[in-house]
Amino acid sequence: MNDNDKEKGLEPAREQRDEAAQEEARLIRQAQDGNQRAFEALVRLHERLVFGIIGSFLRRRQDVEDLAQEVFLKAYLAIGRFRSGAPFAPWLHRIAVNTCYDHLRGIRRRPEIGIADLAESEADFLDRYVKKGYLSGGGEADDRLAARDLAERILATLPPKDRLAITLREVNGFEIAQIAGSLGCSRAAAKVRLFRARRAMQAALRRLIRQDEHDE
Repeated sequence: MNDNDKEKGLEPAREQRDEAAQEEARLIRQAQDGNQRAFEALVRLHERLVFGIIGSFLRRRQDVEDLAQEVFLKAYLAIGRFRSGAPFAPWLHRIAVNTCYDHLRGIRRRPEIGIADLAESEADFLDRYVKKGYLSGGGEADDRLAARDLAERILATLPPKDRLAITLREVNGFEIAQIAGSLGCSRAAAKVRLFRARRAMQAALRRLIRQDEHDE
């Protein structure tokens, strides 16, 4: 395939993106003029993204839905201040992340955790890991669930913004620039938060491992 053929193959996709961007811009203008149906259409375009961000912090479906409604309400009230021509998704990202941050700040941070604080499935998971150095014995699905529960337990001991940073990176796959934009900080500050959060999680896991080895 020559360069001309490749360029022709890209044209339909480019046209679709352009049409989608134009449609989104039209909906934004209408929503800014008070058209509620246009805003509801914007919500449908981006609700998966918002639910994905919130779902990486909260487990219960009802909690996710409640916080998502709060995000969309904030976006609706602020849509008049949205700058025409600016990318909409990052703007909505920031509202979702800030709403999650406010929610996390309202939850009392857990103190340092120990083996006695773990659920049986989490303790079994950690014990298998300590003994064998890899995950086995509990079933792949069970291990994934126990690993997530353990990670969430450790995450709950972190400061809210550190928890936000590492969750956006490791769960949502955000780049450093996206994390910085979502947190309203510089890229250097975002990197520091990520480093600090990873170090704190590793330290917490090492403490649990030492306790598990000592209890044998």
